[in-house]
Amino acid sequence: MDTLEVKEMVLQPGRPKVVVPIVGTVPDEIVEECEKVKTLPCDIIEWRADYYLAAKENLDEQLKEKEIYFELVKILDDINYIAGSMPVIFTLRRKGQGGEVQITKEQYNSIWSLVAQSKLADIIDVELFDENGALDEASLIEQINEIHAYGSKIILSYHDFNSMPTPVEIVNLAKAMGRTGADIYKIAAMAYNKTDAENLLKATAFLNQNDIGPLVMLAMGEWGKTARVAAGRYGSCMTFASGKHQSAPGQVDAHTLKKWLDDYYGEEKA
Repeated sequence: MDTLEVKEMVLQPGRPKVVVPIVGTVPDEIVEECEKVKTLPCDIIEWRADYYLAAKENLDEQLKEKEIYFELVKILDDINYIAGSMPVIFTLRRKGQGGEVQITKEQYNSIWSLVAQSKLADIIDVELFDENGALDEASLIEQINEIHAYGSKIILSYHDFNSMPTPVEIVNLAKAMGRTGADIYKIAAMAYNKTDAENLLKATAFLNQNDIGPLVMLAMGEWGKTARVAAGRYGSCMTFASGKHQSAPGQVDAHTLKKWLDDYYGEEKA
């Protein structure tokens, strides 16, 4: 697969870069959590803005006013400042894809468009399927082109919290992602047994061998923990660890994940 450079970081197969999500719900808590994450053994900071929005009272009404958008950009600016040379991912995960907030298409579009224009996120997470669970390829390409025009990279993401797609289905999902012009393809699905995790790794290896990527491939749940470490050897370029709280089933804390990665890939050189 082609490598991808974000800030001064190169994303490629091998030892995966570690992403730690920020899941605070109010500005001060989010900034404090970001400062804590910066001290952890991780490479990339992700702001899960859906946690912040889900905690808002009367969210529909607030999203009609300018103040919430000003606050959102201010938080993102603070995160970007604290992150320094570390890349920042902005993620607004809706409930249909395992997130915390339910918002309309118009609200969702206004937020990611604002973030793209702010140029404060190095990578913006975009969901493969729309709010109806359908793939609207034309709208998706339009969205991706707009984000690219402002200079951010894009993770195109798919989540299945109920099952693990077959290797063929995983490959077909990645191929559909490849038609959109996104920069990174993320597929995260629940592993209920060893075979599920192995199927994800098999599909990852096939995609990598056929230059389909860059890839972020995650098996969720207890059975997926080994694959979170090993997937880099098969072609994945990122994995996720928890900071203050888990943002997905099977995440372990950043220190534990570092030990596992060191055991598997060898300790990183200082």
